[in-house]
Amino acid sequence: MKKCMLIENPNSGDGKNDEFMEKLKEKLQDEFDEIIDKKTQKENDGENFAKTACEEKFDSIFVVGGDGTFNEVINGVSKMDYRPKIGLLPGGTNNTYMQLIGGSNDLCEAIEKLSFEKIKKVDIGKCNDTYFSYYVCFGKLIEATTSTDSKEKEKLGGFAYVKNVLKTLPKDETVDIKIEYEDKSFECKASLVYVMTVNKIGNLEFSKDDADLSDGYLNVFVMTDEGIMSKVDAAKDMLFGKVDENENIKSFTCKKLSIKNLEDKKIELDMDGEINEKLPCQIEILEKHVEIYMPKNN
Repeated sequence: MKKCMLIENPNSGDGKNDEFMEKLKEKLQDEFDEIIDKKTQKENDGENFAKTACEEKFDSIFVVGGDGTFNEVINGVSKMDYRPKIGLLPGGTNNTYMQLIGGSNDLCEAIEKLSFEKIKKVDIGKCNDTYFSYYVCFGKLIEATTSTDSKEKEKLGGFAYVKNVLKTLPKDETVDIKIEYEDKSFECKASLVYVMTVNKIGNLEFSKDDADLSDGYLNVFVMTDEGIMSKVDAAKDMLFGKVDENENIKSFTCKKLSIKNLEDKKIELDMDGEINEKLPCQIEILEKHVEIYMPKNN
C-alpha cells in the first residue's frame, strides 16, 4: 500500500492556499492509496510530522508552505535512517528552494507541473545539530538578498539587489572570524558569510562555476573588506556572479568547515531563512541525502 503525508502550513503566504488543496489531493489520489493530511499549528510541527512519516515508512511527503516549513520537514527527515521522498509546493511568501529546482512560485501552476516520475537525490547541509536544504549565513547585507521583493526583481533584475544593498550598508558591521577547512585556515574581518549547498539564491547566481544540488560540495563566499565603497563593489560583484574577479570576496568549495567567532559578541546564523544556530559552528555536506520530486520540464 502506497501512502503519502501532506504537510501544509495554513498560515504561510497569504493564507489562501485552501482553494487549491482539493486539486492537489485529487492529483495525489492518482498515485497514492492513502493520503494523510497534516496542518502545522505551531513551531516544529513540520519536523515532528516528518519524523512520524519516516517512522511509519511513508513513501512520500508533500509540503505546502514557505522556506520555513520546508526547513522543518528537512530537519525531521534528515536525521532518520528511512527517509521518504519529498515533494515541494509553494505556499509561502518566499519559496527560494522552489525557484532553485526550476519550479513555479504559483501554487496552482506548481500542482499542474507536479510529477511523480523524475526524482533527484540532493545534498543537505548540517550546521552543528541543525540541517539546512540551501544555505547558512550571517551578516546584515543578507537582508539585501533575502528580502528583495519579487516585483522589484521583475522590474529591475539584478539591480534590485544592488539597490537593497545600498539601503542595508549603513547597518552593516564586521566580525573577526576564523575559518578552517580541509588543511587550510584563515582569519579575517567578515561582513557577510554564505555557506550553500549550491552557488546561488533562487535565480541569483553568486558565481559562474557549475554547481549542482548533488555535487557533494559546500559553496562558501566571504565578504572581507570594511570600506563602504569596497563593500558596494564586492556586493555588486557577488550579486552579478563575478566573485572570482573581486579581491575582497573569498570563495571556495569544501565538504566540511568550521567558523569561530574571535570576538565577544553573539552572532546568530540564518539557515534557510530561519534563525537556528549561532557561532561557533561546524558545517558539513551530506551528499545525496534526500530524494525530491522535480517539477515537469526539468
